[in-house]
Amino acid sequence: MKNWLWLATLSIVLIGIFSLMELGPKYFGKSYLETYDFKEEYRDFINRLVVLELDPPTAETEFPVTMEEIEEYRTRYGTLAEQLQSIQDQYNPDIDAAREAGNDSLAEILTEERDGKIGMIRDNFADDDTVRGKILEEKQMAAKVAVKGILNEEGDFNSQYSYYVYHLTNTETGENFRKGDLVSNPFFEKKYSNAVPLQSTNDELYYSNYNNTEMRIPGSDSGFKGIVQIDRSLLASSDRGISLIRHHYIQNMLYILGALAIAGIVLLFTKLRFERNAFLKMPLYKRWAGWSLEIKLSLLIISLLIAIPYGLINTLWEMEQVYYDNPSNFIWQNLKNIALTTVFLGLLILQSIWFFSYYKSSEKLVEDYRNSYLERMLQMVRYAFLKKSMGVQMLLLLIVVFFWGVGTLLVFIMPEAILIWIPATLFIGLPVLLSMLKRFGYMNVLMDSTQAIADGSLNEQIPVRGRSPLAQHAVQLNRLKEGVRLSMSEQAKSERLKTELITNVSHDLRTPLTSIITYTDLMKTPELSTEDRLAYAEILDRKSQRLKTLIEDLFEVSKMASGNMELNRQRVDFTQLMTQAFAEHAEDIAASGLDFRISSPEQPVYILADGQKWWRVLDNLILNAIKYALPGTRVFATLKETDGQAEFVMKNVTRFELGENTDELFERFKRGDVARQTEGSGLGLAIAQSIVDLHGGTMKIEVDGDLFKVTVSLPRI
Repeated sequence: MKNWLWLATLSIVLIGIFSLMELGPKYFGKSYLETYDFKEEYRDFINRLVVLELDPPTAETEFPVTMEEIEEYRTRYGTLAEQLQSIQDQYNPDIDAAREAGNDSLAEILTEERDGKIGMIRDNFADDDTVRGKILEEKQMAAKVAVKGILNEEGDFNSQYSYYVYHLTNTETGENFRKGDLVSNPFFEKKYSNAVPLQSTNDELYYSNYNNTEMRIPGSDSGFKGIVQIDRSLLASSDRGISLIRHHYIQNMLYILGALAIAGIVLLFTKLRFERNAFLKMPLYKRWAGWSLEIKLSLLIISLLIAIPYGLINTLWEMEQVYYDNPSNFIWQNLKNIALTTVFLGLLILQSIWFFSYYKSSEKLVEDYRNSYLERMLQMVRYAFLKKSMGVQMLLLLIVVFFWGVGTLLVFIMPEAILIWIPATLFIGLPVLLSMLKRFGYMNVLMDSTQAIADGSLNEQIPVRGRSPLAQHAVQLNRLKEGVRLSMSEQAKSERLKTELITNVSHDLRTPLTSIITYTDLMKTPELSTEDRLAYAEILDRKSQRLKTLIEDLFEVSKMASGNMELNRQRVDFTQLMTQAFAEHAEDIAASGLDFRISSPEQPVYILADGQKWWRVLDNLILNAIKYALPGTRVFATLKETDGQAEFVMKNVTRFELGENTDELFERFKRGDVARQTEGSGLGLAIAQSIVDLHGGTMKIEVDGDLFKVTVSLPRI
């Protein structure tokens, strides 16, 4: 308890000392009439009294008109030619329209108006006296507007200064001015004589902006003698009476704070001596010591800001400036502010004692700093220079902004520095700032693009601008996005084809297997005839061979895809191999109803290939044409040499619609016959593709409507 009492006493002592230093010179030993506020109020009252009551301004004044004003008036709406053209453009269309409508009277009226305005414009440019008269007329009208505006303030003036009483006489004209009755014991009184008359101290001029005319009306220079008083009863009943009461309360509050400060100092040197160990034994201190350095510093700074600017300074400001409707509110609000300031000032003192006691050893401060979040943040700063160009640009921007701000401040201190500030701003500050804003904008674009990629938007290309690290990052993001897009596309395609593969394999293997099981069960029938048994056996043999072919083809294409097949490469005559392949399928070709057109060079075309495997490629392509070509159409097979390549091309019109995705025709069990009504296994093109790939060649399929074209290329020797 003694610790908190010590803190409260020290806080009150500091509040009292600061209050006396800040407000003492204004209020100690001074009445309200000696304050700066009253002196400003009285000066404003005298100036407004002269203008509104004693010697109001008049608009009956001869104003000078300069040649500059005449020239400005003439050219206010453009040159002579421009103004004449404007009038012509304004009236001529309406005049022509009236004449076309047969309304000659209207056309005549418009013509007269047009010619009159044109004449006035010509007079303006021909005669200075004419323009001078118009300008003088505008100034006199502006003066009337200005005077009317000034006199409209009379009601506000009388209500604001209702507690003033005066008996005054114009020293030149002898005219008397009276308001209220003079009393023998006024709150304030000032007498004026012929030697020291009452005069306006306002040197300001009154302005008007009537019709774009700036008007200046000088103040009064008349003098007045007599007496000006402030009536006590009228003052007490007015709003200004609160200021008088507040002045006395502030004086009394300062006396009280001064007495408390003196009493507190006595207690601090006698009964309440400072004992640091007592503050270090407080239970709250142990909890405070366990907090991080950032929290301790933050609480110390917050307490400082609340206790000094918001607490102490704001308390004195409210005491002096804020108006309250009654004295009790004034006293209560100030006591509350002083109490809160005492609390926060005490907390500030307590934290200061703890902070400087805890960190009296520099080693402890260094240790807490190394474990602080601030230190980790500073360590992260070095990552700003991983890309040196980015770090240098950021540092350059900070330097330019710093010196730009210093230069701007210097302009206010030394106006002549603007001669350096303007070119520095135009050629250094603004270009650097705009360049950095451009880079920050580009960085925001990259961040938005990265977010879009994370959200799954992979179609839009990220713009690449320049060769900065940000541009390199954009290139890498585009590569990453393209990789992700291709990966997702391939993954989706792989999943779909995997599902189709399982479905197709199941269907193609189950069909002959079902037939085998069915006919095997039928052959077990005792009363089955020999003829039926032989027929069933033939079906079983055919289905078994079909199942064997499917399994062998599947095993072969899987073996090729895994890369386990060995090739016996030899020098092979492609022309002869193609001729033999078509010869072996002559019967099938004749039965298919297709017209094969075969074209090959007369001289041999040699390739380095495994003849047996390459024959399988040709065999699969020929069978593919026989099974899937539209009956009654022609099939073209061509072998030719192109740029050192042996190129074999087959073209036919398809029996079934293939669609656009020709790449999937290379997949296993993929058929052009989607309904799977033909006898093909769907592995022919997949096997051919694998064999071509093993030989280092290329195989390409093109579909144009129903035209199917396959091209196989292999380097010739």
